[in-house]
Amino acid sequence: MKRQHLFIILLLGMLFIGSCTFYPSNTELNEEQLVDITKYDVTADFKSFNTFAIVDSISVIKNNDSSHVLTPEAQQILNRIIQNMETRGYTRVTKDENPDLAINVSVIEVTNVYYYPGWYWTYWGYYDPYYWGYPGYYYWYPYYPPVIAYYSTGTVIIDLLDLKNAPIHDNKLYLIWTAYIRALMNYNHSMEDLLENIDQCFIQTPVLRAN
Repeated sequence: MKRQHLFIILLLGMLFIGSCTFYPSNTELNEEQLVDITKYDVTADFKSFNTFAIVDSISVIKNNDSSHVLTPEAQQILNRIIQNMETRGYTRVTKDENPDLAINVSVIEVTNVYYYPGWYWTYWGYYDPYYWGYPGYYYWYPYYPPVIAYYSTGTVIIDLLDLKNAPIHDNKLYLIWTAYIRALMNYNHSMEDLLENIDQCFIQTPVLRAN
């Protein structure tokens, strides 16, 4: 019996040490939460398009409300997208010049809430006081208030719409490419991080080019 108890103690100790050793740092967590996802229509012929137009502001969706912003940071995002499109051989035009492609840019902020009621403290008698030489006693767990934790994530969404073929698609604007850049909104990501991830979204889609 003593050997079994010793084995359990050693096992728990190893798990504790392992969990401390391999638990990611805040820097690693931020890197893991910065995610790029791209999708595109595999039937689209991206080389058949030559021109594009882009919105003049970014839509911000938060708390069931939306607005349009053109802050210096928003302008940097738009400029980086324009730069990547032009590098791929597309020519930027205004929306009044019948562009082949349209680009919408939006940001969605979501707050995630976790509620931990402290259920562990209601498990009376989970341990046996008799083991410690106190027969007839019981453990007393003090009241701990519930724990509420929350974090916010922000997602930049870049949508590429086919305007050129809308007339033959019953005036439907088909989404042929979209990119999602998600990050924790804890102000640990710099603007340069975001701009580099915009580049990465284009790198992930080599077929997105005019030539």
